[in-house]
Amino acid sequence: MVAPGIFQNTSDTIDNGMRCFQRICAVVGLSVVLSACASSPNVGVSSPDDPQTQELISQTIELVATRYIDPISREQILVNTLDGLSAIDDDIRVDITPNDLILQYEKKTVDRIALPVVSGEANDQDNLQIWSEITLRGLASYRAHSAKLRNTATKDIESALISGAIRNLDRYSRYEGPERAENARNRRDGYIGIGVRVVGGTGYPVVKLVHADSPAARAGLNPGDQIVTVNGLDMYGKASRYTADLLHGEEGSSVLIEVNAANTGAITPIEILRERVIDRTVFTEIRDNVLIARISSFNSATASTLADNIMKAKLYNGGLHGVILDLRGNRGGLLQQGVAVADLFLSDGPIGKTFSRVMAARHEFQAETKDLTEGAPLVILIDGRTASSAELVAAALQDRHRAVLIGSTSFGKGSVQAINDLPNHGTLTFTWSRITAPSGYTFDRIGLFPAICTQPEDGTTPIHYVTDALSQRDKIASVMTKWRNLDYQDEKSRRELRDVCPASSNGTAFDVDVALELLKNHREYKNLAYAGQEEIADTFASQ
Repeated sequence: MVAPGIFQNTSDTIDNGMRCFQRICAVVGLSVVLSACASSPNVGVSSPDDPQTQELISQTIELVATRYIDPISREQILVNTLDGLSAIDDDIRVDITPNDLILQYEKKTVDRIALPVVSGEANDQDNLQIWSEITLRGLASYRAHSAKLRNTATKDIESALISGAIRNLDRYSRYEGPERAENARNRRDGYIGIGVRVVGGTGYPVVKLVHADSPAARAGLNPGDQIVTVNGLDMYGKASRYTADLLHGEEGSSVLIEVNAANTGAITPIEILRERVIDRTVFTEIRDNVLIARISSFNSATASTLADNIMKAKLYNGGLHGVILDLRGNRGGLLQQGVAVADLFLSDGPIGKTFSRVMAARHEFQAETKDLTEGAPLVILIDGRTASSAELVAAALQDRHRAVLIGSTSFGKGSVQAINDLPNHGTLTFTWSRITAPSGYTFDRIGLFPAICTQPEDGTTPIHYVTDALSQRDKIASVMTKWRNLDYQDEKSRRELRDVCPASSNGTAFDVDVALELLKNHREYKNLAYAGQEEIADTFASQ
């Protein structure tokens, strides 16, 4: 069963005693969203006791100290945080001794701050404030010497401090300010609006994109249409963001726009009801009674959209003969959506696990629904850009001998990022767990190995690739066995295995042709689906 506490789509409820945490969501491109409470300052930092900045820094330090996958001391985070100010003024240097924090400016020591001897619980509120108070004292010291800092707005100082706190973590760690964070939330969870993207700033804002099955699409808006007014406000010269804010609003409310249609030039008033709009991530076609479904990423609607398309395909004349799941170029997204997509093709058994030093980040995922395709043959296309949630789907279905993988070695991102909502409405992202496939191996840094490695050469046909893979089934099984037994930290062996089928981003329609060729013969498909699976059969029996 999925671990208790996992909520709708990709969320976990976490209660670790920290007062300001509200919720958590697993993603993206495997990630988790944590919420904290407060509002953001909007003026320059004027004193070391700014309560809003102090809360922001306190939460940043504590989140990294307690939630990052590898232990890191608060002292080191403190140094990194203040050193982040060097992005604004490169004369800033920070050093530390066992007892003191040493602040340098222009190669001179300008302050020494005694490090605290912290007692009691590490997340005690008084202890939490100590680190932020030292940070703000350090900021005040540097501001006294640096005109650049004195002339820098709060949001930019906060950005430098937070970015500093995570600068020495892994490559997936990042800070996003309020605007970029909001855009990312909209991509994951959707937004309330009419379903258009506009380009503004010169003349009237122009519709660039109309989301499929959105209120705007149903109202007849098209790319190229000009938005002349919104609720009576003239939009000439208005920026894209300003226009978008007017089009957004409460779900079920209406907005009245006047549109200069691109194809007619006529100005038409249109009243549109706002609703939740979620980016399309599933694109399908049917060829030879095979559903070809390309998934570009995993947002909150991915699994349900794919399920709808599978049900429609089953009603197609002649029925459903197979599914090709195209995950090439898919860099991940919501973890729970990846789990849900894998679940569409399984009736029971394991999908994967996450492991971490953080208890709340440990989950065991099990199939809970029936196989929606009723056992139809499944092929998954992967390439060097297939990562994260997409790799979990492919790994789970390959391990469960439910799918044949075709393409090239995947990216190798078997980690989960926590996306923490901060008091200034920005987000702090860092790794807090790693993923294992059903058989127990982690694909982090190694990726996934396809049963059919496609690197088309002149004159090579799809049937050649299928025939060649079948003739080398034992060799493929041997590589898969080595793959699952590899220590992912063994860089030399990892490179050698990945070189067997080098990661590529040049996947074309040829991969689809190979998949269709394989699906013509169900027996051949089964032979490759079970390649390398005999050695892990006992694994499933024990779970």
